[in-house]
Amino acid sequence: MQENYSKLNNLIGWIVFAIAAFTYVSTLEPTASFWDCGEYISTAVKLQVGHPPGAPFFQLMGNFFAQFAFGDVTQQAYMVNMVSGLSSAFTILFLFWTITALGKKFSKHHGELTQARMISIFGAGAVGALAYTFSDSFWFSAAEGEVYAMSSLFTAIAFWAILKWENEVEKSPKAGRWLIFIAYMTGLSIGVHILVFLTIPAIVMIYFFKNKEVENMRQFILYNAIAVVVLGVVFAVIIPLILNSFGKLEIFFVNSIGLPFNTGTIFMLLILTAAFGFGLISTRKKELPLWNTLILSILFIIIGYSTFVTLAIRSNANTPIDENNPEDALSLLAYYNRDQYGDWPVMYGQYFNAPLDQRTPFTDGTPIYEKDEEAGKYVVSDDRKGSVRNFAKSHTGFFPRMWSDDPGHIKNYMQIAGIKNKEKKPTFGQNLKFFFDYQIGHMWWRYFMWNFAGRQNDDQHHYEVTQGNWLSGIDFIDAIRLGPQSNLPYHDRNSPARNTYYFLPFILGIIGLYFHFKRDWKDAWVVTLFFLMTGIAIVIYTNHKPFEPRERDYAFVGSFYAFAIWIGLGVQAIYEILAKKFKGNGSAIATSALCLLLVPAIMAKENWDDHDRSNRYTARDIAKAYLDSCAPNAILFTNGDNDTFPLWYIQEIEGYRTDVRIVNLSLLNTDWYIDQMKRAAYEAAPVPFSFEHDQYKQGTRDVVYFREDPRVKGRWRVEDLIKWIKSDDPSTRFKYGENQLQYYPTKQVRVDIDKSEVLANNVVSEKDTSRILDYIDWDLNAQLLSKRDIMVVDLIANNDWSRPIYFSVTVGNSSKSFFWLEDYFQLEGLAYRFVPVKNETPKGSTDFGKPNTDIMYNNLMNNFEYGNMEVPGVYLDETNRRLSYNLRNTFGRLANQLVDEGEKDKAIEVLDRGMEIMPEEKFELNYFIFSMIEGYYKAGATEKARAIVDLFADRLDEELAYYQQFKGDDRAKVQQETRSAASYYQMLIRMVQQYEYQGKNMQQMQDTEFFKRYQAALRPLGMA
Repeated sequence: MQENYSKLNNLIGWIVFAIAAFTYVSTLEPTASFWDCGEYISTAVKLQVGHPPGAPFFQLMGNFFAQFAFGDVTQQAYMVNMVSGLSSAFTILFLFWTITALGKKFSKHHGELTQARMISIFGAGAVGALAYTFSDSFWFSAAEGEVYAMSSLFTAIAFWAILKWENEVEKSPKAGRWLIFIAYMTGLSIGVHILVFLTIPAIVMIYFFKNKEVENMRQFILYNAIAVVVLGVVFAVIIPLILNSFGKLEIFFVNSIGLPFNTGTIFMLLILTAAFGFGLISTRKKELPLWNTLILSILFIIIGYSTFVTLAIRSNANTPIDENNPEDALSLLAYYNRDQYGDWPVMYGQYFNAPLDQRTPFTDGTPIYEKDEEAGKYVVSDDRKGSVRNFAKSHTGFFPRMWSDDPGHIKNYMQIAGIKNKEKKPTFGQNLKFFFDYQIGHMWWRYFMWNFAGRQNDDQHHYEVTQGNWLSGIDFIDAIRLGPQSNLPYHDRNSPARNTYYFLPFILGIIGLYFHFKRDWKDAWVVTLFFLMTGIAIVIYTNHKPFEPRERDYAFVGSFYAFAIWIGLGVQAIYEILAKKFKGNGSAIATSALCLLLVPAIMAKENWDDHDRSNRYTARDIAKAYLDSCAPNAILFTNGDNDTFPLWYIQEIEGYRTDVRIVNLSLLNTDWYIDQMKRAAYEAAPVPFSFEHDQYKQGTRDVVYFREDPRVKGRWRVEDLIKWIKSDDPSTRFKYGENQLQYYPTKQVRVDIDKSEVLANNVVSEKDTSRILDYIDWDLNAQLLSKRDIMVVDLIANNDWSRPIYFSVTVGNSSKSFFWLEDYFQLEGLAYRFVPVKNETPKGSTDFGKPNTDIMYNNLMNNFEYGNMEVPGVYLDETNRRLSYNLRNTFGRLANQLVDEGEKDKAIEVLDRGMEIMPEEKFELNYFIFSMIEGYYKAGATEKARAIVDLFADRLDEELAYYQQFKGDDRAKVQQETRSAASYYQMLIRMVQQYEYQGKNMQQMQDTEFFKRYQAALRPLGMA
């Protein structure tokens, strides 16, 4: 029986693996995705240095898989994505074996291992593993080149391995190898993601339960406390302590003794080698197997972590992507600790309204060292004296959940926690309200229920009842939380991301959890600890702010993995209940088959359409569009992940438009990034910043403050402002506390224009040559300039017009975002070009710059591709659908400008193309469609304009009719949505009146059927 069990366990496990592998490979994105994927793929294929804390092992595996593209650069992203797909499939394999291992122990409490029980165990493994296969969050990560899929694999292996140890420890003297294996997996996993750390408490508890008796609650609490301490030691002590030791010795040997660089690093390696060698030999001689295993485990954690050496090696090679420049032990520690992202309180610290301590408002931070090749030693680039805010004790406390002082976050804290007085320290009750309501309810429970009850849609949720909630599909239950579920608007009822499982996975998991505790509380507690550490513990540690820029469900997949174990055990629990009445194999087969149909089969059916990325190329093609918006040898300023990382990918991997130099404004606040911008990359020349490294290194000119100076009169030349900022003269400083801070004495500068250079470099079109200015008067309307601001001003000051300068349209929507240059912008696609021609922006408008119709028409109609976004069956999630905001606006602006220039036929062509690539079935009509409607009207295509107006009105009628179903106090839940729909309807009325009833009296407009339907839609809501 045991031999058959082992063979079947392996065979069925591999069958489940094959199902998962087929699923993930079939639905892989064929190229880069949005967010971090473009960066991960770029740094993997070319072994470059990505953002902290780094993922070198993922990069090494991605690089290996990329070789199987056999030189086809367009397939390398797909091969890196394949790493995630196969990692996810192997995760499912180990989940199956984990469930069957626990299930076998579970079944022993019911009797001997009969054939029927074997069937129920394998059924449990298949149902639990396949439920997780088709779960929303895990499947999302399986289809793209990100670290979370491989991180899940390491988590699955580590948890499975401790069960192997538990099974062997009493049978084999070599069982300790599994503990060493787990340590090695932990070390390797640091080179992917730190999720596997969170399995450590569960692993430690299995060790205790196997070796120690738990006689009372005191012992139980003690063992759990020790398990958490072990996690803390591995996470916060072992690696940081070793890296810190490397750094300290390196500074001592180089600075104090005068030895060459890296001497301290080599000496530390010798110390570690000697220490581990001595420990292993002595524990073996003294026959101390536990200590020997412990030392080996620490050693293998370090060996696994050694993949980070590749980052230092590649950073020293000055790769084009070299984030944070971790070239030595000192910078590698800062890189591992994510120093770039700052710190936040977890168990104790400040609240959002905490003032600085009156006596000691600032404390000293850790000095930053950098290598000085000429001096032959490490020098302090930033002493960080007075750099750490010290908050008043009156506004600090235990477990501070509301801590960010960002005005947007504060507003949301107050709204969610019910805070009335912004100045008063929040009560602990308000603190807990925010914790349970937002951090637990919004940022974990909602995601949990997405995966095991169902999902309303994939719109990002900010407490709206119509966006991003969990949804069961049982209308009367859903209506209690979300309002009426009948007569839903078109896009709500037809969203592919509307997935309902009727609570079936959730219920099966709860059954498994209950019976697991009832039959084997120790194993059940281990899974619970796994569940809590990868769910609630992450919530507590990350201390999320309201609101995040994207949904973060992918961070909690470990807890969903643990729950999938209980889904599997739920099958066994049901079988054991039925087996009391129905003997034989039939009940086991029926239970397994029915659970397969009701849980993973339904999940697969519901989730396939919105997880299939197999023909989607939007991120790649939009990246090309950004670059094709630029003239040759341009400098393109970007700001966020999605207007930067896809562009890195298309340049680094596919070698597309490498003449354009991408400058990310968020990174431009760092000295290492400015260093890199001053180096050539591929066909792009260095960015011509005039500052030397010592003038912008960390701690130097991080911020320059505005301060009026009576000596300064009138407007300065911009070159003189840069000269002032560069100066080390004491007269350019003012005293603040104990610090000397630099200031700039004027906000008004002038940029002189060399017309001959402008003409020689074809900066403006021939028809605009007469509009070239003699100078640009530039007002820097800010009280301070950050390092990136200074660099942009420097570039403008030293601009000889030989390098076109562009800003992506996604940099922002305010004058400040574009450095108050927007009146000198020319729109050429998805980027604004800085030109010496004034194109004044209407007051209150965010449509900056004047469209260059010749360039834009060629770009939008001929050069740009759109990634199959219009193709039926190609699913576009919210991130992809948001592309329509800028694209519709861009098509509309071009069309309206063409009309103004008398090119009505071309305007209609442009609008037709825009509607073709962004069909309403996929892209909901919203504010950004109005410029296209207006373009049709102005071009004389009234029927086409009216067709969109009528369709928009149809959709608004449905929405407003739906909102009418909310009665009494519930009406407030959809107040914002109702106002938006009413506002859109009013805009349609105004547009129809302007273009179809121009010159006619209002009564004629009010007598039309269109106006009457508008009134009929809004009157019941009291809005007409």
